[in-house]
Amino acid sequence: MAERDTASQIEVPRLPVSERDRRYAALRAAMRAAGVEVLILPANHSRWDQMMADSRYLTSIGGYGTETLTIFPAAGEVTAGVFNRANWWKRAQDWVSDVRDCGNRWGLLVIDRLRELGIAQDACIAISGLGWLARAPDGIVPYATVTKIKEAFPRAKIVDGSDLVLRLRAVKSDVEIDILRRSLTIIETMLDVATSRARPGMREKEIYAAMIGAMLSAGGELPSMLIFGSGRNIGGGQFVPTDRVLQAGDIITGEIQANHCGYSGQIVHPISLGTQPADYGDVLKVSADCMLAIADTMRTGKTMGDLMDVSERVVAAAPPGYALSHPILHARGLGDEFPYQTKDVDVAKFRAIELVEGMAFVVKPRVTAPTKLSAQIGETFVVRPGGGERLGKRALTLRVV
Repeated sequence: MAERDTASQIEVPRLPVSERDRRYAALRAAMRAAGVEVLILPANHSRWDQMMADSRYLTSIGGYGTETLTIFPAAGEVTAGVFNRANWWKRAQDWVSDVRDCGNRWGLLVIDRLRELGIAQDACIAISGLGWLARAPDGIVPYATVTKIKEAFPRAKIVDGSDLVLRLRAVKSDVEIDILRRSLTIIETMLDVATSRARPGMREKEIYAAMIGAMLSAGGELPSMLIFGSGRNIGGGQFVPTDRVLQAGDIITGEIQANHCGYSGQIVHPISLGTQPADYGDVLKVSADCMLAIADTMRTGKTMGDLMDVSERVVAAAPPGYALSHPILHARGLGDEFPYQTKDVDVAKFRAIELVEGMAFVVKPRVTAPTKLSAQIGETFVVRPGGGERLGKRALTLRVV
C-alpha cells in the first residue's frame, strides 16, 4: 500500500488499521471458500446510510451521505469510488489508498478496475445487495450497474454477495463494541438534553433540534435516525418532527440513535410532561421486565427463538389482557444488520439462529394494556456467555419533568 502523508490527515474519528486487517483476512477466507474472485459493494445512502454499511465496513469511508462503492478483490489492492472529493477521503482515513472520483458512474468504475486487476472474463463476481437484505428485500443495486458489468464480462458468473459481509458484520470485535458504547454515551446525552429542555409550550422541532445539536457536539454524525413523537396515550413516534406544541400530560417518545464511525446503538425511553395514569407505569414496567428477561437469556449458544419465547412468558405472567407486539429486538451495528426480528413472520424464519458472543441487539418490547394503552422501553445489549451486556447506564424508569 502506498505511503500516506500523515501530516495532512484530517481530524475525524478513525478505526485502527489492525481492525481493517482482521476484516480483510476474514472476508478473503470467506470469498475463497465461496469461489468468489471479486466482491462489489455498491454505493447507497438510503435509510441514514444504513444501506451502505458494507462499503464503510471495508473502507471506513462514509457518513454525511457520502456515497462509496468498493471493489474488493480476493487478492490485490482495494479500490473505493466516491462521487467526488476523493483527495479529501484519502487524507481522512488510512485504510484505502486507492480512492477515485467517478461522478456516480459506478458501472464504468467497476469495469475499469476489474480490467486493471486482470479479472478473467469467466470469473465469479459477487455483488452485495443484489438480493435480499433485512431492510431491503428487493436489493439495492441499480439495474444499469449490473447491466454494464454483464456487457463487459458476458461470461462471468454474477452472484449475490450479501451474506459474505453481512455474516461477518453480525459478530462485533472489541473495537466495534467500544464504538457502540460510545454511541450509547452520545444517545444518553441526547436523552438528557431532551429531558432538561422539554416543557409545555415548546414545539417538537425545538426539542428535536436540541437533541441533534447535542449528538453532533458529543461526537455523533449525520445522517442518524431519530424517531420522535409527542402526545397523550402514544406508544411511539414518527420519522418527521412537527410544529406541534407540547402540552402538560404529554408523553415524548421514539427511537434514539447516534452514529459514531457509522455505528449506532439505539434506545427507547419515554419522557412524561407531568404525571401519567397509573396503568401507563404498569405497562412500562412490563416492557422493562420483558427487556431485562430477554437480556438475561442473551447468552452464547441460545437461539433467537429462545429470546422470543422468554418475552412471551413475561407478558403472559402479567395481568390478563396484556399483549406483546413487534418489533421485540433486532441487530445493531454499522447498518442493515443481521439477525433481526421485527414482525410476526420473522419469528418462525429466524428461530433457529444461534447467538454468538459479540452479536449486538436493541431490545425494545412493546406492550399493550387491556385499555389499549401501550408503552415501550429499549436498550442495546451485546451477547456474552453469561447474558447480555448492557451498553447504556441510565436508570430504566419513566422520566418525569
